[in-house]
Amino acid sequence: MEKVDPLDRPAVRNALSREVDPALGGLLADLEPAEAGAERPSERVAREGAGYHARLIQIYRRLAREDDIGRLLAQVVDAIMELCHAERGVAVLLPWREGQARVEVVRELATGSDGASFSRSIIDRVLATGEPILSVDAASDDRFDGSRSISHLHLRSVLGIPLFCRGELVGAAYVDHRLRRGAFDEDDLAVVEELVELASQAIVHARTLAILREQTGALEAQGRELAELLEERELEVRGLREQVRGGGVGEATAPAIYRGMVGTSAAMQAVFRLIDRVADADVPVVIYGESGTGKELVARAIHDAGARKARPFVAENCGAIPESLLESVLFGHAKGAFTGAHKASAGLFEAAHGGTIFLDEVGEMSPAMQTKLLRVLQEGEVRRVGDTSPRKIDVRVIAASNRNLEAMVAAGTFRGDLYYRIQVVKISLPPLRDRTEDLAPLIEHFLARYDRERRLSFAASALRFLARYPWPGNVRELENEIQRLAVLVESRVEAEDLSPRIREAAEGGGAPDPDDLALRPRIDRLERELIARALERAEGNQTRAAELLGLSRYGLQKKLRRMSGDEVDGDGG
Repeated sequence: MEKVDPLDRPAVRNALSREVDPALGGLLADLEPAEAGAERPSERVAREGAGYHARLIQIYRRLAREDDIGRLLAQVVDAIMELCHAERGVAVLLPWREGQARVEVVRELATGSDGASFSRSIIDRVLATGEPILSVDAASDDRFDGSRSISHLHLRSVLGIPLFCRGELVGAAYVDHRLRRGAFDEDDLAVVEELVELASQAIVHARTLAILREQTGALEAQGRELAELLEERELEVRGLREQVRGGGVGEATAPAIYRGMVGTSAAMQAVFRLIDRVADADVPVVIYGESGTGKELVARAIHDAGARKARPFVAENCGAIPESLLESVLFGHAKGAFTGAHKASAGLFEAAHGGTIFLDEVGEMSPAMQTKLLRVLQEGEVRRVGDTSPRKIDVRVIAASNRNLEAMVAAGTFRGDLYYRIQVVKISLPPLRDRTEDLAPLIEHFLARYDRERRLSFAASALRFLARYPWPGNVRELENEIQRLAVLVESRVEAEDLSPRIREAAEGGGAPDPDDLALRPRIDRLERELIARALERAEGNQTRAAELLGLSRYGLQKKLRRMSGDEVDGDGG
């Protein structure tokens, strides 16, 4: 740089403009006094010669390289204290988003560390007015009457300056001295104004970087949430059937909910179609299924879809009533028929007159009760216990059992004539473990019932655990689990929120029974294992995994959607 008069500021600016970048040259141009008679730097600064502007440039470059807000503010305070020979300095950055606290950095010459006390009233005044403050004796300055912080800190000289960048107030800074009166003057104010003009640019740059980092972090978090949400949705749609079956044009899609029952699986769709066929036939029906599969729902659906829907539907579990009381419950009793029979009472068959009676667990009836039930069905009349005259009834009988009645007939524990009387039509309900494609719609159905505010969502890991569990209690057990989660979980259901028995069964891997010779489940398990190994070898890339398996990418995706356990995952690549 050519040698120039240190007090000739235009010459300094012109010399610097040839050696610094254009942006800094523009900032230095703005430092030119508006009028020819404007004040020059103080004699203390002038004695430093051309080093003044060189040091200013050096400070700015140092600030421009710092992108941490806290460290940057500390450097700004240190620079102001150095230029003014101040005892203590403070820099405050206003919050740039809602709910954020302002950033404060305090430096004290005595300790050289952060955290010293300072006068908030001075900073607040600068921030409120946007104007600088210069006081040669703050303790006697009328502007600070009543300021407890100034008297408490024994402040003498004070210099406060707002931080502006392109007309935006971004913060404020101030320095003070507790011992010297008149430690700062107008020349110091001019020097600090020049510095903070440059410092504000660096501060806004660092603030912008902080905002970008926050936005980037938020976008990454949203990306992770979206990826997991997509995985969950893929699990949910896994059990849905094709929109058009068999290629038939205009054929209706399979309903997910049918008369209070949920099921998109082929087995449940077959049950729904059978219900529609037998509803108006008015013939006896036996429903087979494990406990919790929804046998009473099927019986009620048959009743509601038939001609008797306007008449009563009466249900009773025959296995839950002692044999000594079952006859009275079903057929009624006369007054005085037994101890405690203070008045006559109609039984359930009479209560169901014109409608439907559902006899659950009919296989639990004793041989004597089977004989009496057969007589009622054959004659269409009941005789109350202790009564002599029969009463005509018109009742459709729907029975249910979790035991094989045909095998019981062969074993001699169930009357063959009663069996053929009640089983004109047989409906078999599959257990939930054999129709896990219905798991997702069932969960949605129960969430709608027990989580009306729809707070809950399921992590993909939790859905996989639910899909691997064998559900010995069937749909009733699943309903209880969802009801439990709706009470205990606030928002997102993770795997650790599930009942211990579900977690333990899922983590155990569900090893197949070696005595189970069913071909289809073993083929499905082998297919899942091979697909999982292929995806692992292909590092989750479905295209490469499909090549390893000898499938098309579409064929692999179709298998992934169909697989009941969903024990494999892919990135869709």
